[in-house]
Amino acid sequence: MFFWSRRKKKKQKKINFHKNGSLLLEELISSSGGKYNPIRTFSCSEILEATNNFHWRYEIFRGRFVWYKGTVENRAVLIKNCTEEPFGIENFYRDIAVSSMMSSHKNVLKLLGCCLEFPRPVLVCDYPENGALTSPYMSAGEGIKPLAWNARLKIAKEIADAVTHLHTAFPRTIIHRDLKPSVIFLDENLSAKLSSFSLSIPIPEGESGVEGMICGTNGYVEPEYCATGFVTENVDVYNLGFIMLSLLTGKSGFTRDDDDANDFVLLHSYVDKLLGQGLFTKLIDPSMLNSADGDVPDHSRLQMEAFAKLALRCVGFVPGENKPRMIDVAKELKHIEKQT
Repeated sequence: MFFWSRRKKKKQKKINFHKNGSLLLEELISSSGGKYNPIRTFSCSEILEATNNFHWRYEIFRGRFVWYKGTVENRAVLIKNCTEEPFGIENFYRDIAVSSMMSSHKNVLKLLGCCLEFPRPVLVCDYPENGALTSPYMSAGEGIKPLAWNARLKIAKEIADAVTHLHTAFPRTIIHRDLKPSVIFLDENLSAKLSSFSLSIPIPEGESGVEGMICGTNGYVEPEYCATGFVTENVDVYNLGFIMLSLLTGKSGFTRDDDDANDFVLLHSYVDKLLGQGLFTKLIDPSMLNSADGDVPDHSRLQMEAFAKLALRCVGFVPGENKPRMIDVAKELKHIEKQT
């Protein structure tokens, strides 16, 4: 009976490998126009050994996917597994394909390979020493880890650069469609690493957008896309605006209303309200304030004010102004970083 069970498992792994391999190849050809780098495959036994059979003690982050810290060939790696099927099966292969295409960018979580022997593919990536930008254990209304202002500004600039690459470096513009703090990881130098391309979608050449199923994370879905199902570059610009507001305030997409602690409001409304009341210092994450006088240095304040205005433009909260393109956001963030 034991040998029969082993033979059955071995046969199932082969079936999974061929099915997943075939679908991945189709996605690679479709996404990259036939030009892609070979992707290393890991065995089922390597993944199980690296994670102690996906033991919860190896988890470092749990969201739509579960991320595990593991060791393969004496190297720390980040292993991405899905315990449920929240969307179409093709999204698993798209994640691998686009991650592979983007892995050469310094601000993208590098894909080392994948395992195709499980029912759904498992991704193996570089290990980011400082984990995710946001913690899965924070309470409602909280957003990101405590970081100095210059580190937060750098993270926003680096993610804007990475998404600009996604939008411009390939024959077709690719929209990430699920930008949020939890898909951003930090390496040992606190450099940002963008991940999770499972919901990304390419725009046909010559078109400004594409019809797509409405998906994403509550509080981060662009209103026009939510109303029409039409995906454009604005979807990512809107999401980046929310990430920037989270970096500034330390809060998540929804936060508690100061006038009613039991009520939650969207973060851009919270920021706009405090700015309108002249309470700029109040909206800043307290961990960035000077503990001696509860204020920020003048040069940092100028950067933060410009940063907040740019973020509100990204989410379409500045009357009479169009949302900027991602490439322009990246340029403005570089300019803000140079301000002294």
